[in-house]
Amino acid sequence: MKQRLVHLLLTVLVFTYIVFEELFWETIARPVYEYIHTRKILQKLEKRITHLHPWLLLTLFLSIFVLVEIVGIFAGVLALQGNVVVAGLLYLSKIPVTAFAFWLFRISQNKLLSIGWFRYTYNFIIKQIDRLKNTDVYRAVKEKSAAIKQRVKVLKHKYLPKGEFRKRIKRIYLQLKKIFKKDAS
Repeated sequence: MKQRLVHLLLTVLVFTYIVFEELFWETIARPVYEYIHTRKILQKLEKRITHLHPWLLLTLFLSIFVLVEIVGIFAGVLALQGNVVVAGLLYLSKIPVTAFAFWLFRISQNKLLSIGWFRYTYNFIIKQIDRLKNTDVYRAVKEKSAAIKQRVKVLKHKYLPKGEFRKRIKRIYLQLKKIFKKDAS
């Protein structure tokens, strides 16, 4: 019984991690992160940030991180209350801020890891993620999610040829715009 409970908990953790990694990081957050990273103004800011004291960087990073997590929790509460659209929009609005936090962490990682307890916590979390990735459950869920992802890709190409989705959305937008112009007249 205890082993089944642990297996169920591990499955939920693995599923949550994979969903975050595949859906949010790979498809949404990483492109935003890369966009932020390529901006010239941020490259100038990067030079200034790397000269800051480690504790100041930690305060800045943790402030942003905690704020983003609070927004995520609030979005979850809204979703549970039935405000799914508002919750989704609120959750999506935190993606650029999260990407900025990732960027800030990446450029200040060496300084942040020079703080003993932060380095210990970071290494502990990375070890736990590695342990999770080495489980049979993780590999099985990852394999099934890859199969689902491939199936979605096949269906997308079959029913939404390249550019067709955009064309449909644009056509609907123009039709709605035309309707609203008639009503405004």
